[in-house]
Amino acid sequence: MKKNKKFIVVTIIALLNIVVYAEAKKIYSVEFSGLINVKVRDAKANIKTKKGDVFNQKNVSDDVEKLLSTGYFDNVEVLFDEDTKKLIFKVQEKPYIKKIEFRGNKKISSGKLREEIVLKEKEYFDETKLFDSRTKIFELYDEKGYVDTLVNTEKIVDQQNKVHLIFLITEGKKVVVDKVDIEGNVKYSQKKIRSLMETKRKKIFREYKLKTDLEKINDFYKNRGYYDVKVSTPQIVYDDDKQLVKIKLTIYEGLLYKINNITFHGNKVYSDKKLYKLLSIKKNSVYNQEILNISIQSIYEIYADEGYLGLKVEPEITKNSEKGLIDIKFLIEENNKVYVDKIYISGLTSTKEEVVRREVLLSEGEVFSNRKLRRSLEKIYNLGFLDDVKVDLQPGGLADTVDIEISILEGRPGMLSAGAGYSSVDQLVGNLQFSHLNLFGRAQRLNLMWEFGARRQNYEISWTEPWWLKKPMSLNISLYDTVRQREYGTVYSAYKEQRQGLGLSLGPRISEYFSLVFSYSYENVRIYDVSSLVTDSISEGKRLTSSFTSQIIQDTRDNIFDASRGMRNSVSLQLAGFSVLGGDVKFYKPIIRSSLFIPTFWKFVLSFNTTLGYIEGIDGFDLDNIKYEKFYVGGAETVRGYRYRELGPNDGGKVMFVFNTEYKFPIVQENRRTILQGALFYDLGGSWREFSNVRFDIGSSEDWNKNIWDNKLKQAVGFGIRFTTPVFPIRLDWSWALEPRATDTMQFWFTIGQMF
Repeated sequence: MKKNKKFIVVTIIALLNIVVYAEAKKIYSVEFSGLINVKVRDAKANIKTKKGDVFNQKNVSDDVEKLLSTGYFDNVEVLFDEDTKKLIFKVQEKPYIKKIEFRGNKKISSGKLREEIVLKEKEYFDETKLFDSRTKIFELYDEKGYVDTLVNTEKIVDQQNKVHLIFLITEGKKVVVDKVDIEGNVKYSQKKIRSLMETKRKKIFREYKLKTDLEKINDFYKNRGYYDVKVSTPQIVYDDDKQLVKIKLTIYEGLLYKINNITFHGNKVYSDKKLYKLLSIKKNSVYNQEILNISIQSIYEIYADEGYLGLKVEPEITKNSEKGLIDIKFLIEENNKVYVDKIYISGLTSTKEEVVRREVLLSEGEVFSNRKLRRSLEKIYNLGFLDDVKVDLQPGGLADTVDIEISILEGRPGMLSAGAGYSSVDQLVGNLQFSHLNLFGRAQRLNLMWEFGARRQNYEISWTEPWWLKKPMSLNISLYDTVRQREYGTVYSAYKEQRQGLGLSLGPRISEYFSLVFSYSYENVRIYDVSSLVTDSISEGKRLTSSFTSQIIQDTRDNIFDASRGMRNSVSLQLAGFSVLGGDVKFYKPIIRSSLFIPTFWKFVLSFNTTLGYIEGIDGFDLDNIKYEKFYVGGAETVRGYRYRELGPNDGGKVMFVFNTEYKFPIVQENRRTILQGALFYDLGGSWREFSNVRFDIGSSEDWNKNIWDNKLKQAVGFGIRFTTPVFPIRLDWSWALEPRATDTMQFWFTIGQMF
C-alpha cells in the first residue's frame, strides 16, 4: 500500500513538473523584427510555430530554414524572451528590386534583356541571381558575335531597402569568321570536317561554339576507330580592327583500330558471359568511343537494378599500334549493395501524400533498385495531374544507405473546357466538359461531358477511385445517354440509335504490369426514326442488354497519356443474356488488342496496333436483331480513309480485323512535355459476315464492280495533328483510301481521345 502511495506521489510530481515546464515555455506571441517590405502575414505563413505552442527548438529551426528558403531574407535569428514569453524572429531582408535599368545597349533591346535575365522587378535581390543575369547578358551578346562585351552593375538602395539596379553595358565589336584552315587530315576531307562545325566562313565567331566544334571533331574520329586522334589548340588571328578572325586547326588522325579482345575484372555478381551480352561494342568491330560509353552505361544500369549504386567501371585500354588492335578490360569495383533509408515526398499542396507514396514500388529498408525507381516515377506521372516529377538521391543516415527525395510539381487537376470542330462525316461537332483528376486530393477522377453535333448527342458522367478500399484496385461508375445518327449502306441518315446505360467496373492490379477488369453494363438501346429506304432491313424497337465483361491487361507503357515506349496487350470477353444477367439479348464477344510503342530518335515514336474481334449469338439468338452489337470498320477509330461503317457487310460483321501504325513527332513542347504533335499513319482492316468470308488479300477499286470488294482488306494513309489539352487529347486526321469506292474522297476527322 505504501509503495502504491509513493508511486502516485512521484507521478503527480512528474506531471506537475511537465505542466510547469510547458507553461514556462508556452509562447504568448510570435513577432518579427526587421521587416520592411515583407508583410507580417506573408512571413507568418511560412512558419509552423504559432501562439500558444510550447517552445520547441527543432520546430523553430525548421521555421528558420523555411524563412530562408523563401528568398526574402539574408539572415534570420530567433530570440525567445523567458519573461514576456515572446518568440521573436529577427530578420535581415534582402533589398526589394524596385527598378531594373539597362544602359549602353544598342544591339539588344532592354525588353529582350529584361525578359531573359534571372532577376526580376518586384522580387528580392540575390547575388547568385545577379551573377546568372550577367552571364545571360554575355551569352545573348556572344550569340550575336559581340565577344568583347563588358557588363557592370550599379545598385542604388534607398531608405526603404528598395534597390534601383542598373546594368552598364559596353558593347564590343561583332567578329566574323574570315577563314577556317584545316591541316593534317588524310582519311576525311576538309569539307567533311567543316560540315561538323558551326564555326564557318562568313558566320559570326563564337568562341564557346569553336570549343564545341573541337569536341565534335574529336568524337567523330574516335567513333570511327581513330583512338589516337588529336585536335590541336586552334590558332586564332584577329585583323587590326578585331572584326575578322582566321582560324587554323591541325589534326593528327592516328591509326584505325579494331577491337581484339574484351575481358572483365572484379565482377562477382554477374558472369563475364552475362556482362558481354549487355555490351553494344563487340570483338572484331571498329573501335567506337560512343558505343563504348553506352556499354559502360549498360553495366551501371544492370548493377543499379540490384542496388549496387557504388559501382565503379573503368575501361582499361591496351593498344597494339603495329597491328591496329585494341584490348579492352573492364575494371569493375562492385562495392556493397545500397539500401533505401528514407523516402521523402515534397512539393505537394492539395494532394494527399499517400496518393504519391502508394505508387512508389520501393520501400524503406529494402535493397535499392533503379528499375523500380524508374517505374515508380512513371506510375506517379501517370496519375495525370502532375506537371513534373523529379528525384534526388542523397546519402542516408547509415553506411550503404540512400535517401530518396521525390519532388512534385502539381498541375491544375480540375478544368472546364469547351471545343468545336467539323468532320466530313459528323459535320459540326462540339463538346463541353468538366474534368477533375484529383478530387479531394485523393486522385479520384470525376468527368462530366456533353457532346453535341448535327449527328450525335452525348451526356456522360463517370467517377473513378483508383485505390478502392485502399487496395491496388480501381472502381469506376458511369452513366451515359448517347444518340447517334447512323448510316446503312448508301443511306447516309438511315436511323437513330440511342443508348442509355449504367456501367460498373472493378479493376484489381495483380502485379506491376498486369491487371484484371471486371465490368457490368446495364444498357437500353432504342432504334427509331428509321428511313423508309431501309425499313426492310432495319426495324424500330427497344432492347435491354445486361452484360458482364472480364478482361486481362498487360501494360508496360512509360506514359499512358502519350507513350514513347512499352506495350499494352489485352484480352476481353463480354457475355450477355445469361439467366443470372437477364436482358433481351444473348451473345458472347471476345476481343484481342495489342499496341506496341518503339522510340526511334529524339522524341519520334513508331507505334503499332492490332485488334481482332468476334461475336456470336448464344442459344441460337439471331444477331441480326442487334446489328448495333456487330463489328463495323471504317471511321476515325479504325480505317480512317473510309466513312463510318463503310467496310464490310451493311448489317455488320461477326469477324473484325484492324491494323494501325503511326509515326508521331513533336512540333511544340512546353516544360519538357509535348503539347502539339504531328503524325503519319497507315490503316488496314475489314469486317466479315462469317469466318468463311474472311480474305486477307488487299482489295482494289475494280473489286467494287465485281461484288467482292466487301470481303477484302482495305488500306488508308494520312497525316494528323495531336493537341494535348489539360483535360483530353484532340486528334485531327486527314486520310485517303487506297482502295476507294467510286464516290470516296478524302476523309477529315475531329476526334477526342487517343487512337490507341
